[in-house]
Amino acid sequence: MKRIFAVMTFLVLTISLAAAQRLPEIARPDNYKLTFTPDLDKARFEGDETISLHLLKSTPEITLNAVDIDFHEVTITSGGATQKAKVTPDKEKEMAVLSVEKPLPAGSATIHVTYTGILNNEMRGLYLGKDDKGRKYAATQFEATDARRAFPSFDEPDYKATFDISAVADKDQVAISNQKVVSDTAGPDNKHTIKFATTAKMSSYLAALVVGHFEYIEGAADGVPIRIYSTPGKKEMGKFALEAAEYILGYYDKYFGIKYPYGKLDLIGLPDFSAGAMENTGCITFREVILLIDEKQGSVDLKKTIASVIAHEMAHQWFGDLVTMKWWDDIWLNEGFATWMSSKPVAKWKPEWNYDLDDVSGTGGTLNTDSLANTRPIHQAAETPAQIQELFDGIAYGKAASVLRMLEAYLGEQTFRAGVNAYLKEHQYANATAEDFWGAQAQTSKKPVDRVMPTWVKQSGAPIINVKAQCSGNSTNVTLDQRRYYFDRSKFEANNDQLWEIPLCLRGSATGKTVKCELLTKKEESFTLPGCSTWVLTNAGATGYYRTGYQPDAIRALASDAESKLTPAERIVVKNDIWASVRVGQQPVGDYLAFAQGLKSDRNRAVVEGLLGGFDFIDRYLVSDKDRDQFRNWLRQYLTPAMKEVGYEPKAGESDEQKPMRAQLFQALGYDARDPETLEKARQLADKALSDPDSVDTDLASTALSLSALNGDSSFYDRVLAAIKNPKSPELYYNYLYTLPQFEDPKLLQRTLEFAISPEVRSQDALGVITSVIRNPAGRDLAWNFVRQHWPEVEKAGGPFASAQVVGATGVFCDAGMRDQVTEFFSAHKVAAAERTYKQSIERINNCIELKSRQEPQLASWLGQHGNAGGK
Repeated sequence: MKRIFAVMTFLVLTISLAAAQRLPEIARPDNYKLTFTPDLDKARFEGDETISLHLLKSTPEITLNAVDIDFHEVTITSGGATQKAKVTPDKEKEMAVLSVEKPLPAGSATIHVTYTGILNNEMRGLYLGKDDKGRKYAATQFEATDARRAFPSFDEPDYKATFDISAVADKDQVAISNQKVVSDTAGPDNKHTIKFATTAKMSSYLAALVVGHFEYIEGAADGVPIRIYSTPGKKEMGKFALEAAEYILGYYDKYFGIKYPYGKLDLIGLPDFSAGAMENTGCITFREVILLIDEKQGSVDLKKTIASVIAHEMAHQWFGDLVTMKWWDDIWLNEGFATWMSSKPVAKWKPEWNYDLDDVSGTGGTLNTDSLANTRPIHQAAETPAQIQELFDGIAYGKAASVLRMLEAYLGEQTFRAGVNAYLKEHQYANATAEDFWGAQAQTSKKPVDRVMPTWVKQSGAPIINVKAQCSGNSTNVTLDQRRYYFDRSKFEANNDQLWEIPLCLRGSATGKTVKCELLTKKEESFTLPGCSTWVLTNAGATGYYRTGYQPDAIRALASDAESKLTPAERIVVKNDIWASVRVGQQPVGDYLAFAQGLKSDRNRAVVEGLLGGFDFIDRYLVSDKDRDQFRNWLRQYLTPAMKEVGYEPKAGESDEQKPMRAQLFQALGYDARDPETLEKARQLADKALSDPDSVDTDLASTALSLSALNGDSSFYDRVLAAIKNPKSPELYYNYLYTLPQFEDPKLLQRTLEFAISPEVRSQDALGVITSVIRNPAGRDLAWNFVRQHWPEVEKAGGPFASAQVVGATGVFCDAGMRDQVTEFFSAHKVAAAERTYKQSIERINNCIELKSRQEPQLASWLGQHGNAGGK
């Protein structure tokens, strides 16, 4: 399953906390025969189910998972006898106990159940959705613990079985499931019955069914038919996704050495969908905005996102579907692998996108989460649905992927691939643990992977490696010491005994491209490099998951050499490392800005993007009101040459990297620097885009709209609101929708908040709009008050993947008064699936308060000396 952590974060607000909820080890399923008859008008469905299973011992009862299921008749057949079963629901544990008078003998048995279920509006289980024209459909979303809402089941990942799924639908409706259609017959009544082929052995959360009005385009790769489904009128926007899927399937077939195992591949764009996407075997479901795009006018950023999400979900067909973790505590074996793997085919297909640099930037973002005291280890115990839901976070996805990338660099790409394929071959159609994975890698590579990996998977946080380099003759003596890095300065400066086994690669200013790779296993170790170096990188190649602490003279030398001697990936890492030192008071913020000055001429999109993110943080949190004009003046002088070089208009033959970089520079000049010329140009482009969306490059139009909102009046607001009603594509809808939170007029922001919880905005989008107002400094207090006043409506929104969005958004606050309000409110309104997120938000606020108090005067001093230098 793909979570979108940047522009669109689709997370939950409420899942009931229950006691530990594991099924008793009494039976194991072999096959489910399921027939669903959805009634879209009455928002319910009839179910007919037969479970073939194997009883491990004699028992008078069998326990299944079941939620919101109205059982009609239940019988159990075993040993040639059929008994009617009594059903005892346990709502708290989300289970139902089926008991019979005579004990069932060990061996084969079948359970037959007829029942009624709810087509809920929560976007989980088997739920009800609507397209833009109001046509209803039914769709499933079962991960992590919601198959039990659609059919009584052994709803744990280790209980793999095959599935025979059928659907009874209206004559004009389509049904799509995990396998190909084997029959489509008329009846009963004015309906038709669609039967699908038997699936491969899989976990219950991977079963899928979609029923409604859909159309498709199709293609194929390696003999596997591929279809892109959409609601009517949108199928042509699936062409880019089809092209991506065809390439990616062929790539994975070659990489894994195991051909795609599920016969056909359908990708379905759904208007109402809470997650980013879901990797059901052979039937991947998506939020339509990350599957469907106007290929001619669509933005480069969205194309990258679509390709990446498709690659992620398709990687799951091997990692997660073919081989599944035994329990949710190893969810990283699914999500971390899919995140790591997704970059490979995309980078090969579209090398001009420089996806390797996005991976490096992503690692930097994940390290920020892992620098909190309230982070978690990759392997984290979880028993209840709420605890399981909270595991789908940046650690399971980002940290796990970054650690795998580091391990791949340590072992070598081909050796690592051989280990991956050995792991998949050994455990296909079954379940595995973390130990199974690193055992396969250790056996294949003959390196101590089984000793290295537990230090990254079993403990929280990440290390910083402090570097001391001293020239001695024609060589450099390098001393490295490691410790856990925290944003919390008091914790960082305290002694801690955590120790990692760190694969690292050293390169000095005097060694050219020569790299010395070592495994750091002790608190402190020394190494020698040839030549006399003024700086030494510990993360040469930028594949490591750790930070580096540099001495002040090394930082100054790096600032001078960055563009000439560091790769773009290394520049990103060093920038992040210097900022990390600023965060804990090891360096003044001026050192970070001095390094940025050394990159003023850099035109690499990913490097520029990282720098702009740092400037935005400084502008929001470290610049005092009296210094703001001076900082903006410095920033204008820094950014204007780059903006003029890139230009406001796309140029013939320019690379795909130019378009998003143009938009990012435009945003920074307009928002952070408040450059009058840029704001004027933004309004011109926004007016043009609203009149004719095809007349302005989409990458730039979105930024122009948000910048125009800064000083926008009610007339401009109404034009944007009108555009939301009739967009030409899903992307344009979200461009317009997310312009509304960017206004600064309190009355207009109040309208935005009220609009967010109105029927006019889909539930999945409501929280994104509200939290965007929270992140807008002009709307912070207004939105926070709105959340507290409308909590009943807010907590219902979003679906099962909204679990931390509002709670997490409060982490942008940076004063003690707001922190105390957050503490008071969420102490009284606990969010079961966001307990860790709440602690992280409070920690972020405290860290920001401390950072601001320490670095704000440092910044004022630096600006006093450099404020008119503009990066010269």
